[in-house]
Amino acid sequence: MAADRPFVLGAIPFAVSGALLLAHAPPAPLKRLLGAFLIAVVVWRRRNPDPKPPSDKAFTAVGAASGLGCALLGSAGPMTAPFFLAKGLTHGAYIGTEAASALTLHLTKTTAYGVGDLLSRRVLLLGVALTPATLAGAWAGKRIVRRIRDQVFVRLIEAGLVVSGLLFLAGL
Repeated sequence: MAADRPFVLGAIPFAVSGALLLAHAPPAPLKRLLGAFLIAVVVWRRRNPDPKPPSDKAFTAVGAASGLGCALLGSAGPMTAPFFLAKGLTHGAYIGTEAASALTLHLTKTTAYGVGDLLSRRVLLLGVALTPATLAGAWAGKRIVRRIRDQVFVRLIEAGLVVSGLLFLAGL
């Protein structure tokens, strides 16, 4: 999970900034921009099937953009997928790095939301209520992912990116 260290260095400060800006930023244009980015990255990956892995410096910038996007849009996880794939992460390494990065981002932005008075008791209770489903999904996903070949795994991730991109473009 060495790939997540540079990512987190950029992600934490920008997640805090994004969380504090949330009350003032219009999310619709940001969602459309993210949607276009996700689709463009998949097209780029298809044209460049063996991309050079991003440097640690570039990964810090990816973390910064992800932290900001996560805080402003709720979750920008799909944005990191192409970069984790470019680092050569698949299966358990991909999921573990994604999970560690997401946990860091969510804890950071939740703290910042609390400081910025954007966190209510109701939101916290909903989060706690959804935790068992999240854990069950992770458990089931781990079992399924173990059986998938690397090429199929990458294609599934890319398909998810395209679907996410289209949903963001549609404003959903």
